[in-house]
Amino acid sequence: MTSTGMTLEISKVVKGGEVRLDNEAENSGGRATIDDYGRVLAMSPASISLHKTRHLLSHVLVVAGSRRWPQTTLGDSGETETGFYADFGLSVALDESELATLNDEMARVLHDFKSFRDLQLTPEQALKVFGNHPWKLHQVAAIAEVEARIGCFGLDGVIDVCDCALKSPGELRAVHPEKFLLTGSHPVVWSHRGKDSLFVRITGELFPAPAHCE
Repeated sequence: MTSTGMTLEISKVVKGGEVRLDNEAENSGGRATIDDYGRVLAMSPASISLHKTRHLLSHVLVVAGSRRWPQTTLGDSGETETGFYADFGLSVALDESELATLNDEMARVLHDFKSFRDLQLTPEQALKVFGNHPWKLHQVAAIAEVEARIGCFGLDGVIDVCDCALKSPGELRAVHPEKFLLTGSHPVVWSHRGKDSLFVRITGELFPAPAHCE
């Protein structure tokens, strides 16, 4: 999840891609208040089910992408107003066929997963786990300034940073593999200390998409 309190910054948009660093995430039927480390502080009852689904699908996308490209670096991930996203250190965006293949891999993760659990790592442990992922190293360093432990999830051997309460196998099994669709991908650039790193942001939507409430 993105941290607005971090010293790093995503500052560029490439080919129409959009990067938002918000402190609030608007959801259908209500508004969720998110802190600087992506943790939900308050949410209206109407938003809870959609929030759970979108949030858990961002985890599943990270796992599916890690399986498909085991050597790639991981970037940001989380929810959008109508879906979810994850950033991967790929050189080019995905075509429709590749999106469909990744979508199928997400469905397999949901259908076949064996383990989904909360992990509370020391900063030293987290730095070792994410040693090959520069974005994650900065995320860990920022969280370590205010927390003694780095909240993560573990899903069938894939570990990612996420300090949230949605780490129950039962919650994940409730996500139907035919209720989402990967809809696109576009490049985004992470700029930090004068150096640019290219990621591809893969986005998905709930299917059918929930109606937007003003």
